[in-house]
Formats: sequence, structure tokens, C-alpha cells
Amino acid sequence: MDASNSELVVGHTDSGAESIARRLPSSHVVASFQAKPSELLFDVFEARASSSRPNIVYCGDHAPSEELAAALLGEIGFAPVDAGPLRIARLAESFGMLATAFAYGHEEGPKWVCHFCRSK
Repeated sequence: MDASNSELVVGHTDSGAESIARRLPSSHVVASFQAKPSELLFDVFEARASSSRPNIVYCGDHAPSEELAAALLGEIGFAPVDAGPLRIARLAESFGMLATAFAYGHEEGPKWVCHFCRSK
């Protein structure tokens, strides 16, 4: 995002996650949380015992790191969804812009995003 949080700086042919992975070549980057407003995290955590959890996508290029990330996302209270390789972060980061526009333009506010992405 740019300084005004209104435009993607990268995302058309690259993603922030891929950029981080290039800067830290000995690390294994797993991207997630692009479309989840931070205001929801406490509510999701408090409802983590619920059978109906909000979905959250993650993506990466290193299976063991993805498995660890999925486990952590599950412990927080999300239903993790493997979206594929790290290059999918380009789409997830763009979707984050759409989710943000809806979240802050909808009468329910950020909670709308969890209703939109609820698992069954």
C-alpha cells in the first residue's frame, strides 16, 4: 500500500510477499491476512471454539512452512485455506483492497468480511 493506504504499490506483476521473500532468500515466506481487517482478530480468537470459523487464505512455496502457518492460523480461530504458491499473494493483496473497500463501506463495518468468508 502507498502512504495513504489507497493504492497498491506492488501487485500487478509482483507482491509484497514476493518482495520480502527476495530480500530474505534464506527465509520461507508464507503470506496471509491480506483481506482481514485487524479489528476482527480478537473476535475471531474469542470464537475459536466455534464450528463455523471464518476462512483465511495463505500461500507459500515451502510446504513445511505452509503447514506451520496453517496450524497457527487454525489456533487463532480461522479455517485455513491453501491458495497455492507465493505468487498467489499478488491476487490476495489485490483482494485485500476490495475487502477493505467493502468492510469500511458496509454498515456492519469490518465484521462484514468474516461473514463474507465464513466456512461451513
